Amino acid sequence: MAKNSPALVLVLALIVCSAARAQTAAPTAVPDPKPDLSSMSYLIGTWSCQARLRGSSRPDTTTYTMDLDGRWIKGNDSAPAFDKYRTRKITTYSWLTYNPIKKEWVSTALDNFGGYFIATSPGWQGNKLTSTLVVTPDGSTGSDVLTKNSDSKTTDVASGKNKNGAPIPPVTTICTKS
Repeated sequence: MAKNSPALVLVLALIVCSAARAQTAAPTAVPDPKPDLSSMSYLIGTWSCQARLRGSSRPDTTTYTMDLDGRWIKGNDSAPAFDKYRTRKITTYSWLTYNPIKKEWVSTALDNFGGYFIATSPGWQGNKLTSTLVVTPDGSTGSDVLTKNSDSKTTDVASGKNKNGAPIPPVTTICTKS
């Protein structure tokens, strides 16, 4: 019996380990909620825009897609060079989501000129979404009013103040979905 003792101990150890494994609870799934982006889903697709900027009309194309596992709407915007202040194409990437804890829309964007902004909005008031934004790197502030004319047409008016508090002329952009 002394010869079989190590084997018996090994068998008993395997039985105990198997029993312990059988009693181990399965891991609890981590909650994975997604924000409700349904009121902005009309944006998904490609939009052709015209912006009134510095007395001229600037063409612009924006394509919106769902991004980052359906938690953000991503915008890819491209506008050609069009005056002495904008002598090369500008490309802007933006992301939009809803924060259910703060009950506000959050948007952030960056461009190939080094600019970026962060904007928040309490949500739709009828067909208007008003956002407050901080434009950096210079610290300009402003507001943006997006009017949803239909699922395929929007009017956007952006206005604000530069870092010294002087008003920035408003920019009106009209977009139609392709």
